[in-house]
Amino acid sequence: MERPVTYSEVGADYRVDMAQVINYFQDCSCFQSDELGVGPKNMDILGKVWMLNSWQIVVERYPTYGESITVGTWPYDFKGPLGLRNFIIDDASGGRIARANSVWAMIDVTTGRPVRVDRTQIEAYQMEPKESMNYEGRKIPISGEFETLEPITVTRACLDTNHHMNNARYVAVAMEYLPENYRIHQIRVEYKHSARYGDILIPKRQVKAGTIVVLLEKAGGEVCVITEFTE
Repeated sequence: MERPVTYSEVGADYRVDMAQVINYFQDCSCFQSDELGVGPKNMDILGKVWMLNSWQIVVERYPTYGESITVGTWPYDFKGPLGLRNFIIDDASGGRIARANSVWAMIDVTTGRPVRVDRTQIEAYQMEPKESMNYEGRKIPISGEFETLEPITVTRACLDTNHHMNNARYVAVAMEYLPENYRIHQIRVEYKHSARYGDILIPKRQVKAGTIVVLLEKAGGEVCVITEFTE
């Protein structure tokens, strides 16, 4: 997916942020799936959906306004209900400025439970070798004390076509609790439970040596997402 970085995608420093990087990745995977006949609308007909389980994204340099970039993606493995997919962003000279690993689960919409990826899905994609990066686990262990912050409400603008809070929106919210001018080199995200319109989310923050962890949890204590930021 070759494209310029547009004005509406950048912040005050004329650079995109991590949430926009995730938007690029999500769009790229949807467009690829559409071209192969297994996109979101096709999945609706089958009563199934790919739900994101985790991200690990490493950014060497954030694209800037007007810059030409190429966003790419490919699956490299399927295991039971899981699909494992890499993403990359290259600049105009071919330099790799971002790379990511992601884990997705195929969910039956009626039951809400994971189902094995069928042969039709697997055969639609052309698997490629794993991207070269330092892979970390999809689970983010948490322990110790967290600072509880002001609750937020999930608005309609946060929702995706599954009527859940969009994957990138969780990250955009969590980024609000980082220090000003904090430059994210790596983010890990573990999605645990979906937030819906009207849900009250309570942010909780923990600052450790080299990392900041932000939880978004519901009032009853159910954690929706864990984000781990590293400079």
